[in-house]
Amino acid sequence: MSIAPITIQPPVAPSIEAPRVGEAKSDTDFGSAFEHALHQARELEHSSTQASEQFANGDPSMGIHEVMIAAEKASLAVRYTTTLKNKALEAYRELMNTQV
Repeated sequence: MSIAPITIQPPVAPSIEAPRVGEAKSDTDFGSAFEHALHQARELEHSSTQASEQFANGDPSMGIHEVMIAAEKASLAVRYTTTLKNKALEAYRELMNTQV
């Protein structure tokens, strides 16, 4: 009985194409990305509130772990949206301070 040698192959990285200089993606702009982030944060905040209310009312199908997961998702979404807003304001201020 012979044992075959073990070969280790590196993981295959997904191919991601970076946009070329001068090419702009017309399907997504900053306004729609920000609107989507706000909408998603609002929905996650609402679902977090519903989950905590269900748990507080004694709903047996809602566990504390589900409440904590929903709260953390909402927190991350709000932090992401706030970061997006701050970066946009920072870029705007930088543009306004640029000497022409």
